[in-house]
Amino acid sequence: MVQDEEEIRKEAIRRYIRGEKPSIICDELKRSKFWLFKWLERYKTEGDMWYQDKSRAPLNPHRSLDEATEHLIIDTRKKLEAKKYSQIGAVAICWEILKLGIDPLPIWTINRVLKRNGLVKSRSKGYQPKGKSYPKIEADTPDKLHQADVLGPRYLASKERFYSLNIMDVSRHKVKINSIPHRNANIVANAFIGSFKTLGIPKYMQIDNQQVFSGSERRPRWFSRMTKLFLTVGIEPVFIPFREPWRNPEIERFNDVWDKQFFRSQCFGSFLELKDEERFFEDFHNSNHRYSALMGLTPAEFEKKLAYNPKLLDDGFSLKDIDSPKDGKIHFIRFIRSDLSLNIFGEIFILDEVCQYEYVTATIYVSEQVLRISLFGEIINEIKYLIPRR
Repeated sequence: MVQDEEEIRKEAIRRYIRGEKPSIICDELKRSKFWLFKWLERYKTEGDMWYQDKSRAPLNPHRSLDEATEHLIIDTRKKLEAKKYSQIGAVAICWEILKLGIDPLPIWTINRVLKRNGLVKSRSKGYQPKGKSYPKIEADTPDKLHQADVLGPRYLASKERFYSLNIMDVSRHKVKINSIPHRNANIVANAFIGSFKTLGIPKYMQIDNQQVFSGSERRPRWFSRMTKLFLTVGIEPVFIPFREPWRNPEIERFNDVWDKQFFRSQCFGSFLELKDEERFFEDFHNSNHRYSALMGLTPAEFEKKLAYNPKLLDDGFSLKDIDSPKDGKIHFIRFIRSDLSLNIFGEIFILDEVCQYEYVTATIYVSEQVLRISLFGEIINEIKYLIPRR
């Protein structure tokens, strides 16, 4: 069995050197891109026996954590348990220790201490699918899918009100935090523009149906500021179903981390103080938060492993560069109920009975000015969709 696996590794690298595409190699060998690039790195940096497994035994098996550090981890955990709303996992403990001015401990070290002292708690199952086919976008490459949400209002000790636009690249799990004083279109659009200049420009931006994203229902075909921005920079917005926030699971989980580990864990005297600290927390998350979806790597480590350089928005781009859309696609995922109505920016279209109690995808093709409805991945209806021109 080991011999067979070694031959697969050799075959993958031979095919890569011959110039075959990584996606084709991985599909045919039934391996991930992470696996391929791991063995490519070993091929480049190690000797003739690069394809063999390394021993997983600890390099220093008799070394143990010093007693003071172990007590610090346990005491920090107990303090977090006593604090209302606070998260108590390894990342939260690491964050609290860092705030004491102590270099962050490896997440696996903290987890080992928690397990040894019987402090690991089972996780809740969360949302359980109901058996309906859902047209989910697979974030199988960096910057293919970003998820975004506006939280708020929240209030500071100074009684100032603010909101937070949080964005995550689902593939890298890298985040961008944008605290903003108001939730109006220009301010939120400016925050998105800043994110595109640092986090990258995705193919899809998945968002909910709050008005700052979808625009006014009184003029449904005069697209919102955000929709125009996305289309101007080449992004396809995806509006998830009404009242189903769990369809944006990654950003919803991060919102919980932001709320409990960052906002509720300390007192901010002013909005400027909040802005200063959020950059620190954002860097901490991207450099220290480990995800099983990334094979235990942090977003920064995963990005470095792939040698990934995101496509960034031109630094000179600003609000005045947002144009009325002439091309692009706008997607809506909707659950069709007994009345067979499809809601697109407040405008109602009646669908066929075959769509009843199913999820459909409705896509506006801007240049063609048509609305196409898909069920189970197949187009079942096409409606003329005239878009006003200024």
